Amino acid sequence: MATVVASSEDETQSKSPTISFINSQKGKQLLIANEYIFKLNKTTTTTKYWKCVANSCFAKIHTDLNGHLVKINDQHSHPSEKETIEVREFREKPREENRFHHLRIQFYAGLGARPKQAKTIAIQRSIDNLGQRYYYGVISAMAYLDGLSYTVAKRKK
Repeated sequence: MATVVASSEDETQSKSPTISFINSQKGKQLLIANEYIFKLNKTTTTTKYWKCVANSCFAKIHTDLNGHLVKINDQHSHPSEKETIEVREFREKPREENRFHHLRIQFYAGLGARPKQAKTIAIQRSIDNLGQRYYYGVISAMAYLDGLSYTVAKRKK
């Protein structure tokens, strides 16, 4: 019977955390592993060296240039940054997704969606009415665009 000896590379792969990347507020790449955030410390021709963003922490990760794990020292001196990561990921999502998640949070907190104001409803009806009239050929494209510009550009009295 043949026995299989695990190499150090196999051990790294079996224990390897899920690695993902997000951008900082300044647009720099950050690495996320095991609910901790790492910033790029140094890059060589073959390896990227990442260190934990907490100043007092000595946890480090080495990846190749493609972002694959090479080495990890994952002993942190502080709690995980799960909430911070969620906020950063939330900020990176497109605007419509942010709106959806915001409404979801409100719903779970027991709040409903804010009701639309009467003025907003009236403007939307005007836009819809113009769209239907143009679709059925009652008005020309120029009349449609003029109506839209008048409806949207109305000033408050």
